[in-house]
Amino acid sequence: MKKIINAFLFVGMMFSMTACFDITEDVTVNKDGSGVFTSIMDATKLSEQLAVYASFDTTGQMIPKMKYSLDSTFAQNFKKYRQIKGISNVKVDTSKEYVYKVTVDFKDFTALNDVINVDKKDSKDKNIYAWEKGKVSRKDIASGLDGLGMEDESQKEMLKQILKDMKYKIIFRVPQAVKNMTNKVATLSSDKKTVTLQCNLLDVMEAKTKLGNEVKYTN
Repeated sequence: MKKIINAFLFVGMMFSMTACFDITEDVTVNKDGSGVFTSIMDATKLSEQLAVYASFDTTGQMIPKMKYSLDSTFAQNFKKYRQIKGISNVKVDTSKEYVYKVTVDFKDFTALNDVINVDKKDSKDKNIYAWEKGKVSRKDIASGLDGLGMEDESQKEMLKQILKDMKYKIIFRVPQAVKNMTNKVATLSSDKKTVTLQCNLLDVMEAKTKLGNEVKYTN
């Protein structure tokens, strides 16, 4: 994830604008702990902003190269998903430009965590998601601003503006009615089976909003 975020941030910094993209993690949990995971990286706002600046690119190569770099990063991950044990029915949808969507069936939460960590070399945050009968949870794991390695104050301020417009959404879809959840920012659907947490990345990186949530539901 850090590599992907840095790629988008680099685009934004180069054009001195508020480049942004939205992230969605959507987890459907079955009664036996298997399920379906959908990941979406939506950079349509970025594409609109890049179009404005395209006229300033005299070479005509800068934006295509940026797009190719992003496409290649996600294509590599999509290929890796098919090689993960316990993952099946991998569906990739890149029909909409600058939107990168993948849906997979997972046998258990070990397989789900392998998908989440597909581009990570560091294993310290390996088990982000966890499940036991009647309960599903996500750890509160996110890099701080210092973790992106920017020391220049003007760059940090620009970075904050970029992160403020980046939306992060985490969805749990559980088989029975939710009894309680630990993250008070999250909302519950009218049928009490879908929990949605939505925030911006700046609040996450400044620890104003937690990504972690534990959801208990009727067995």
